[in-house]
Amino acid sequence: MPISSRFVKDAAKVFQDTDLSDARAGELALEVERLNTAVRTAAGALDFDAEPSAFFAVLAKRAP
Repeated sequence: MPISSRFVKDAAKVFQDTDLSDARAGELALEVERLNTAVRTAAGALDFDAEPSAFFAVLAKRAP
């Protein structure tokens, strides 16, 4: 599910009491989507009972 700029803008206001411009919210939405995809992909490569440090190793291997 894509992360929308509206979601980022609303979350910034609710959680940080920060007003973002539409342009900045759009930039952050793209970055959050990219990071979310990487984390979900890495999580799929691990077993639920895997050592927590293994998650970082999987993410590091997938970094560009």
